[in-house]
Amino acid sequence: MQIAICDDITECRLSVKCYAEEYFKLRHIECSIDEYKTGEDLIKSDKTYDILFLDIELGNLNGISVAKEIQKINRNTVILVVTAYNQYLDDAMDIQVTRYIDKPIKQNRIFSALDKALSVINESVIVLHAKDSRVIRLKASDIIYAEAKLRGVFVFTAENSFVIKETMKQLRPMLTASYFAVPHNSYIVNMNYIRSFQRSEIFLARPCQNIRISVATRKQPEFKKRFLKFIGEDISHD
Repeated sequence: MQIAICDDITECRLSVKCYAEEYFKLRHIECSIDEYKTGEDLIKSDKTYDILFLDIELGNLNGISVAKEIQKINRNTVILVVTAYNQYLDDAMDIQVTRYIDKPIKQNRIFSALDKALSVINESVIVLHAKDSRVIRLKASDIIYAEAKLRGVFVFTAENSFVIKETMKQLRPMLTASYFAVPHNSYIVNMNYIRSFQRSEIFLARPCQNIRISVATRKQPEFKKRFLKFIGEDISHD
């Protein structure tokens, strides 16, 4: 789970980070948390996040403007607004906010907001168009992997497989949660279903235990780093 905290007050960032780390530890969910003092720094990072804790009062660039820019980068980022200024709430209606958290920050409010955020992430539904003219609605988290072949793009879940009209270029922006990775231009993989991997090959778990997916040579270092980080391995000495 990739998380960002954007607040110009150090104490507020530390409070949110402490409570968020405790929340994910209790639920045995791996997370990576980045801190930003300004909205400009967050936008310049050009990173995509699953969850963003965002202050409204940020100086030169307020939180409303920051949220709009972040939603351009990743429309699936769950935004949790942290503010002591209720007068901004009307303006915040222009952006998609999952939860408002009042300052001073309290553990129960952070935990409740993260419960809601995870619910949104896990239940996010995407719409795909099958080659047989069906319109398919499914949860993004149900997708095990997608593969581009000569006949089109195949999407595999535990229960079904579909040939869709969308190209891989169109599919990638729909699958931006941190558990999706692109080990090869022909594949998108849900890392929750990876059983093991070698340098150039991924082995999937049930129900796709017979599937092997290639890792492109130029993507191998970055994929290894992402996967080890995803499963919580220490990569600092790797």
